[in-house]
Amino acid sequence: MRANRNTTRRRSGTRMRLAALAALGVVLLSGCLGDDTGGGAPETSSAPEPRTPHDVGGDGMPRFRIALPAGFRIEDGFSPPAAPGTPAACRKAPWRAMDGDTPHLSWFSVPTDCEIDAQANLSPANGQHPRYRTVADIPPAVDRTARTVRTPLGPARVFTQRYTRCTQTCDHFDEPLAVITLDQPADPRHPALVFTSEHGEVSERDLVHLITRDVTPR
Repeated sequence: MRANRNTTRRRSGTRMRLAALAALGVVLLSGCLGDDTGGGAPETSSAPEPRTPHDVGGDGMPRFRIALPAGFRIEDGFSPPAAPGTPAACRKAPWRAMDGDTPHLSWFSVPTDCEIDAQANLSPANGQHPRYRTVADIPPAVDRTARTVRTPLGPARVFTQRYTRCTQTCDHFDEPLAVITLDQPADPRHPALVFTSEHGEVSERDLVHLITRDVTPR
């Protein structure tokens, strides 16, 4: 992946933070951060980095709880301007987990009766990131690279896509995606929930750790 040097350093630091948290396997239970009481860790072991639970969802999306590093904040999705006649639900922006002004993780649920850009799903570029309503929207060439993992919300197809941004020169970013088929959709028009990291601030491995360990229904 090619990106400018500052972006690469910032992404690397975030990956290290989230990877360290995932490796510790701290589980969020009943709205509280779980305590690691087993095994008696050596005195030289460092304490887990503090994390904060956030309750999110609604407006068709499932309600769930996500544990993020302390200092991260949630930015609710909003409906940016779109072509006249486009339903608000079809143009709603993703929710984002922000570290300062930098979005590291985002998630969305596109209603099944909304139109999607099949070309953007196949070759995302210049502000057009993939938008999947269900796993059926994943292009076959992309799905061949995917794997299935089990999450507390339902099975997920996980894969990475190359996103290209061109101005005077072109930068390329490997963006991980997880399309979760919900076990218990809050709305039949929203059968799936998609997690991603625009511009690849989080790796596919760390995204899998997060959706399997740090996301729970509520």
